[in-house]
Amino acid sequence: MLKFKCLLCGIEWGNPQATDSDISHGYCPTCIRRRYTERIHEAQLRAGYSDCFNRGHNHCGEERCCFRAACQDDLIGSWRKAIIRSAEVADSEESIHTL
Repeated sequence: MLKFKCLLCGIEWGNPQATDSDISHGYCPTCIRRRYTERIHEAQLRAGYSDCFNRGHNHCGEERCCFRAACQDDLIGSWRKAIIRSAEVADSEESIHTL
């Protein structure tokens, strides 16, 4: 299992034994929920799903939706258990786009 680091807030999760060469970057579920809910609703509708992301539907039947892992509270709970290092001060969104 890899170790992951959020590009927006810096939180790390996954395998604490993984080395820095085994790290992958992306967005954590919390940042996805905070910053991209509207865009995800649009993508869900385009893909033929309901725009249910981050609306509190914990028993969603959209099992093939690619946003499910950042949406369902039980999956978020599993993610929280895998946190290695809490987030530092988040970079501004503008600085992220310049990476």
